[in-house]
Amino acid sequence: MNRDLFLDGFIERICKRFGLTPDFAFEILAISAVLDFTFDEVVDHVSTLENGSGSHDGGIDGIYIDEEEAVIHLFQVKSGSHLGDNVLAKFLNDYRNLFVFGNASQIPLNAKVSQAFASYQALAYSGRTIETRLHFIFGGDISTQNRELAQRYLNANEMLTIYDKNDLYEQIESLVAENKKRKPVHFSFMAQKSNISLKSDPQALISFQIQNVKAINFRLTALDLCRLLETEKQINKRIDSVFSDNIRGFLDYNRTNKKIRETLQSNYAEYFPFLNNGITIIAEQVKLPGEMQAGLYPIEVKNPMIVNGLQTTHVIFEVYQKDPTALEGVFVLVRLYETSDPELVEKITDATNTQSPINFRDKISNKEFNRYTKALFEMNNIGYLCKRGDTFENSLSRSLDESIHADHLLKFWYASVYEKPELAKNSKAKVLEDIFDATSLVSHPLHTRFSGSPDSPVYAELLHVYRLYRFVTAQRHERCEQADFVMYGDELFCYGLHKLGGDDKQADYRLLFDAIKGAIEDEKAILTNKGLSYAHNAYFKSAKARYDLNRALGFVETQW
Repeated sequence: MNRDLFLDGFIERICKRFGLTPDFAFEILAISAVLDFTFDEVVDHVSTLENGSGSHDGGIDGIYIDEEEAVIHLFQVKSGSHLGDNVLAKFLNDYRNLFVFGNASQIPLNAKVSQAFASYQALAYSGRTIETRLHFIFGGDISTQNRELAQRYLNANEMLTIYDKNDLYEQIESLVAENKKRKPVHFSFMAQKSNISLKSDPQALISFQIQNVKAINFRLTALDLCRLLETEKQINKRIDSVFSDNIRGFLDYNRTNKKIRETLQSNYAEYFPFLNNGITIIAEQVKLPGEMQAGLYPIEVKNPMIVNGLQTTHVIFEVYQKDPTALEGVFVLVRLYETSDPELVEKITDATNTQSPINFRDKISNKEFNRYTKALFEMNNIGYLCKRGDTFENSLSRSLDESIHADHLLKFWYASVYEKPELAKNSKAKVLEDIFDATSLVSHPLHTRFSGSPDSPVYAELLHVYRLYRFVTAQRHERCEQADFVMYGDELFCYGLHKLGGDDKQADYRLLFDAIKGAIEDEKAILTNKGLSYAHNAYFKSAKARYDLNRALGFVETQW
């Protein structure tokens, strides 16, 4: 079967690359597919394996905390084909023991789990409401024998998702499809007439034009919106391609989705247009009727793309797939624009998504500097991954050569070369936003580096930073039992190695290690005298960690 050959090929290469058993390699593959991370990133930052062992992992195979969105992803992965009541129950119990009751059972935890648990506690103590997503993945199939069991757990735990081998394969296929060009889509929206206007003035459309851009507002049945998604799926084999790249990252479950679903399934679903902001669509071509046609108002469009209202659309389609009749009498407000100007498309997307953070990982992926960086990295047999799905599409990543996502590397460039380790640790999104601005704003201090000029020094700097990053993560694995603070200080260590700039990285690292260790001891003493407690997570997120290291080693910061 193609599915098994495909997955087994990856498992075999992961085994060889990281020296893992097939069961553990399946874990890495599964987590990478769900999060769209490189295999290196999963091994280094998400998997709870230590030195090829899963001991003292708290019953959790992978932990990823998105601190900016206040979301924690927890993974339990079983390579076997059996889906049992006991393994699902244990996963939920292990999650509750550690992350609900604060390790009430006092089970021993390895360094990776301890670091993730400490980060989770710090986020909770900060007052953030943390959203939990539980991912259970197994190497069999959901069938008639276990479907009832799976559904029982899903119904009782809305934060839980269960993936079988088919789901995993489809997830990877979907990621690969992200890189495929969208086939042309032609569609006709049936705008709904007003039900309170005069017959001579049906008021179906509000339309106007500014220069060469048409704008049309209208009311659409939810079923007609689903018809668009069915058309997209028929032509491009998936519905995700109808959404703008810049908002596609919000497809995951969240509280907004839950509220939309509750409204659609309530006895006041007919009020949906009053309770929802509607959706915004941009099309390359829009053809309007001059007047009613047989009592209808068809609006022909070419390549419609949803740039706002992704969650609304996605939940409506989920409800439709379960029971189309549930959407009868439900309407959606639509704003439709005709333009193929990429700059205007981006401006409309940004302006209509003010309540959701724009995904700068996707926005930055098309910038010119990436093309030169990718070429340089490939000459050094390193996969530089810019777009969604590149983990399974990029040839170097597929062959399990070293690889890294651009957003992850840019964060460490910001920490080391730009000398802002605490900002990089605090917010990757702000780092990417700042670099995105630098690509086009001539006045930005980083513009000369990220403008896309072939003569920019940033390409060599990124390769230099990548090597520092790989060295630091290797040292972290070796020293985590000796000193737990190394689990928190990747950004500061990269900064320090860049500032030292010596040929002997081992000697430089030892110097940094001792300096940071001494600074931490001093900080603990200061806080103890004030009756305060110390936490690694808080210290490395503060500018004081950088100031202390500068003072200890005599670093002078660059003036940008």
